[in-house]
Amino acid sequence: PDKMWKYKDPQTGELKALKVDERFIKSIEERLQLKTDEQRETFRTSIRKIYGQKIGLDPNYDFMDNLELVKAVTDVRLKSDIAGAGSLIGALANRTNEENQKLYDRMIDTMLNKLGYCRTCAQKTIEYFCTQEDEN
Repeated sequence: PDKMWKYKDPQTGELKALKVDERFIKSIEERLQLKTDEQRETFRTSIRKIYGQKIGLDPNYDFMDNLELVKAVTDVRLKSDIAGAGSLIGALANRTNEENQKLYDRMIDTMLNKLGYCRTCAQKTIEYFCTQEDEN
């Protein structure tokens, strides 16, 4: 179940509500190997503190300087994007199959248009992700 989180916008001073996707956050915390409630709460507190400090200086701050967090979010997003669609490695290895090509194209599109990747970075990230999955 998603929660609503209220915060004061540092730019306007008005109170805003933000929907928090608990499943997504828990998936990222699992990817970061935060196992206990205490570890998760410490991590969340540090993220809120960093955001509070940086948003005042840069209203467009997006956490892209936290490489561990970016990798975890990317891994979770890629895994969720291919859920139920078979093996990502198989899809990338055999893009002659129309479904696999559509899956790959959808992943690239998501990374370009929703996550802000350039095309080369999106392709390299997928290759890296597949290499890591293959090694595990």
